[in-house]
Formats: sequence, structure tokens, C-alpha cells
Amino acid sequence: MFLAIVLAFCLVIVTFIFHYRVLLLLGSYTPRLKLPKQTQVLFIVMALFCTHIVEIGFYAVIYNWSVVELELGVFNGAPVGDLMSYLYYSGVIYTSLGLGDIYPEGHLRFMTAMETLNGFLLITWSASFTFLAMGHLWQWENCCDVSSEEAQSHKGSPSGLMNKKSGEL
Repeated sequence: MFLAIVLAFCLVIVTFIFHYRVLLLLGSYTPRLKLPKQTQVLFIVMALFCTHIVEIGFYAVIYNWSVVELELGVFNGAPVGDLMSYLYYSGVIYTSLGLGDIYPEGHLRFMTAMETLNGFLLITWSASFTFLAMGHLWQWENCCDVSSEEAQSHKGSPSGLMNKKSGEL
């Protein structure tokens, strides 16, 4: 049990540090790529997607090691024997999808719970970073402007600015 706790916390620390370093690199080097600003946002999103895949891979490797070498538990349900199965399981847990076709027994349950919380925090961190990058890189000045006359004519509509004739915004 102690080993499972140590492994789980080590994975959390490693993935947090890895994620932090990727965010630092993206914040520092993406503007230097001389790409159009909206393309920079797309680059950030794709880099973060790949970052999450690598973090899922960290967990998959440790799950495999924990089952085969350390004998901390087993996976029941659908067969788990190759790296792709461990990647699948780790991806389901990391994203909090929790399909239930594979379920852990033994001390792997604790590691699984920690991965779910860790994945939730890292995905949220990525979403926050992307939101800030979009706010910094995208031109928002004219995208939501509504003339004062138009706003007055839609004042009483339930959705605020809904077009009364077409029902569209």
C-alpha cells in the first residue's frame, strides 16, 4: 500500500512539473514562432493535447510496471495486457470518462483515483492557459459590438439580443 501511495504522488509531482515546464515554454516561445496570432492559439492547443497524451503515457507505463513487476493489483473486465490497453485505461481515467469496462483491484484503485484528480487539474490548467492565450492573441474588439440602437430595440427580449424576426442572435 505504501508503495502505491508513493508511486501515485510521484506521478502527480512528475506530471505537474512536466506540465508546468510545457506551459512555460509555450508562453515564452510561441510568440517567437512568428506565426499569425490565431495560428499561435492553434499551436498552443495542439501542444497541450500532445502534453496530455504524454502524461497519460506516464501513468500507463507505471500501471504496467505496477501490475507486472510490483504486483500492486490487477485489472479486471476487458483484457489488459499490452501497452495500448494501459494507454486506453489511463486515458479513460485521466479524462474522468470512467467507462467501467476495465476496473482496478488492489492498490491500483488508489493510483486510479489519484490519476483522475490529477488529470482533472491538468486539463483545467490547460483550459485556463488557452483561455488566457486567446484573450491575449485574438482580436476581440469588434466581434461582440452591438450598436446602442440595436441593443435598445432588443431590450425586452428574453435572451437580451435575440432577433425578434428570425429568432437568431
